[in-house]
Amino acid sequence: MTDPAALPETSTAEPGPSDRAVPASQSVRDAAEARPVRDPESDVGLLDPLSAGTAVAAQSSDTAYLRHLLEVEAAWTAVLAEAGMTSAAHARAAQACADPAQYDLAALAHAGQDGGNPLIPVLKAMRARAAEAAPQDAGVTGALHVGATSQDIMDTAMMRMSARVAATILADLRAAVAALVDLARTHRDTPMVARSLAQHSLPSTFGLRAAGWLTALTQAGRRLEAATTALPIQWGGAAGTMAALSGRVASAHRQGTLDAGLGPFELVERLADRLGLAAPAGPWHTNRMAVTGVAAALAEVVAACGKIANDVLVSARIENGELGEPLAAGRGGSSAMPHKQNPVLSVMIHSGALSAPGSLAQVLTAAGAANEERPDGGWHAEWPALRHLMRQAGGAAERTAELVSGLRVNTARMAENLNRVGPLLVSERLMAEIAPVLQEQAGGEPGSGKARLQAIVDRSLGGGPDEPDFRTLLRAELPPSVSDEQLDGLLDPAEYTGEAGALVDRFVAAAGGFLAAGQD
Repeated sequence: MTDPAALPETSTAEPGPSDRAVPASQSVRDAAEARPVRDPESDVGLLDPLSAGTAVAAQSSDTAYLRHLLEVEAAWTAVLAEAGMTSAAHARAAQACADPAQYDLAALAHAGQDGGNPLIPVLKAMRARAAEAAPQDAGVTGALHVGATSQDIMDTAMMRMSARVAATILADLRAAVAALVDLARTHRDTPMVARSLAQHSLPSTFGLRAAGWLTALTQAGRRLEAATTALPIQWGGAAGTMAALSGRVASAHRQGTLDAGLGPFELVERLADRLGLAAPAGPWHTNRMAVTGVAAALAEVVAACGKIANDVLVSARIENGELGEPLAAGRGGSSAMPHKQNPVLSVMIHSGALSAPGSLAQVLTAAGAANEERPDGGWHAEWPALRHLMRQAGGAAERTAELVSGLRVNTARMAENLNRVGPLLVSERLMAEIAPVLQEQAGGEPGSGKARLQAIVDRSLGGGPDEPDFRTLLRAELPPSVSDEQLDGLLDPAEYTGEAGALVDRFVAAAGGFLAAGQD
C-alpha cells in the first residue's frame, strides 16, 4: 500500500462562485481533451454530468474534505497553544501539515477501511508529517487530536464543508432569482395558456409562471440559509462526555499551564469561533438534526430547480415551442438527428430532481438508525448521501442560473397556443357572467343558464366543419342587452388573467430581501 503521506499529483484548488469566468459546461468542454487521467480511482463526474465541473463538485471533493479534516486538527492545536496547553511550535508544525497536497488520497481511502473512517489514517499521516516538520520536538505528535475522537473531527469538517457549499449554491440561486425577476417583469402581461393536469385550463401570463419559479427558488434559498447559517461544531470525545478533554484540562490546571477561567467548554467555543462555526450546548454524536436539516434544504433546492426544468422540457417540445434553452456551441446537438436541439441543461437538472430524494431518504434513515452514543453504520451511510445532495444541489443551482439567464421566450407561440381552444378557454368566466343572463332568459329557473351554456359548449366541440363557431352559437342565444363589443371582451383570453400582473409584482417584491442579503 502506498504511504498516505506520499505526495499526490492532484491540485488542491477549491473554486468558489467568483472563480467562474465562463459557464462550467464550457470550461469542461474546452479542457476535455487536455486533461489526462492520472488516478484510476478518481471520480470526476463522468456519470454525473449535472455536477461535473461545478464549483460545488470541487468544494465537496475528497481533496476538499481532507483539507477540512487537516484544518480542524490544526485549528484545535492552535487553540490549545493560545491557551498554554501546548507550544506555539506545535501549532506551527500542525499548520504546516494542513495542506492536502502532502497526502495520497487513494492510500488514505484504502487505509480508512481498517478503522471504518478516514480520519484514523489521516491523523496517523498528519502526525508523521508533524514529526518531520519538527524533528527536534518529540512531543509534537501528541499535540494533535487532544481530547478528541474521530467523529468530532469528521462531523466538524463536514459542517465546514456544508457551509462553504451552501455559500456557493446561494450565490447561484440569487443569480437565478435575479434573472427570473427580469423575466417576470418583462413578461408581466405576456399572455399564455395555463395548464392543469396537462390540459389547457385558463389564460395566464408567462410573467406569473416565471414569478412562481423565482418564488420557489427564493424559499429554497432562505431555507438553505437558515439550515447553514449557524452550523455546530462537534466535540464530545469517545462517548460524548468530553471526558478525555476534561482530564487534560484538569491536568493543565494543576500544572498551572492553563488559566483557571478556561475549561473544556470555553476551549471548544474558541475552536468554533476560529472555524466559523457555532458552539452548541454540547456534542451531538447521535443527534443528527444538524445534518438532516442541511440535507433537507439541499433537496428542496434541487426540487425548486427541477420544477423549472420540467416546465422548460415541456415548453421546449416542437409542438409546444414556447421556450428554448440558451444556445451554446457544441451543446444539445444530436449526432444521428442534426435537426434536434436537445434541452440538455433541463435534462441534467431533471435528473438531479429524480435522484436527490433518494439521498435525502438515506440521510433521514441513517439519522433514525443512530443508536446509543455512536452510530454503528448509520453515521457512515450519511457521508456519501450528504455529499451527493451537495453536488446535486450545486449542479442544479448552477445549471438553473445558466438556464434562466439565457432562456428564449417565444411570445408568438404562446399566443398561438393560447388561442388553440379559442373562446372556450374562458368558459369559467362565461359561467360566472353569461350563465345568469341565459338563466334570466329562461324565466329564472335555477341552473337553467349553466345548462344552456353547457349545451352551446358541447355543440361547438362536437359540431362538424359546417357547424357555426362557438361565438356565433352563443351570440344567437344572448339578448340584445349584451352587445357585440361586450361579448368580444368576455371571449378574449388575454382579458381574463385575473390578478396575474399584481401577483407578479408581489412575488418580485417578496424576493427583494433574499436578493439584497446577497449584496451585504
